[in-house]
Amino acid sequence: MKTTYLTALLIAALPALPALAQSTSDAPEVEPRPQEAEITEMADGGAAWQSEYTGTDGEELYQTLCAGCHMPDGSGAVGAGEYPALSGNPNLEFAGYATYLIVNGQQAMPSFGHFLSDAQVVAITDFIQRGLGNGYEPDGDIEGVAAVRPLDPVDQDTEEHE
Repeated sequence: MKTTYLTALLIAALPALPALAQSTSDAPEVEPRPQEAEITEMADGGAAWQSEYTGTDGEELYQTLCAGCHMPDGSGAVGAGEYPALSGNPNLEFAGYATYLIVNGQQAMPSFGHFLSDAQVVAITDFIQRGLGNGYEPDGDIEGVAAVRPLDPVDQDTEEHE
């Protein structure tokens, strides 16, 4: 009887635990590090931040935007998702494939076309075709990038929420 009573009491108290945990937290709010605050402010600034992202070095753009998933050497990764290897990838022999994916994204690959210029997309495709152990002859061009851009670009801020 005593066990039944204690079990019932415990089960009845479970729904109140999250509220209790939240209301008793005396932990001070942690201030973001200066560089985190600056990055957040730039990202929240929208178009003004985008206009400042003007690098056109393909390797630098790759290391900044792509290496986090595809790895710095292009070897790919498997973990929270599956990120294909770019090194030795026969799909990259022609720039059109990579150009389309960079601009529009696909599955777990986000689209970067909303803030990369045509020249930046060409720089990245040139780098991944020539570098990362591929040795392909770069064949990307501005016209090819413009051709894969959607006529009605998706609003990145609302796409997931509609």
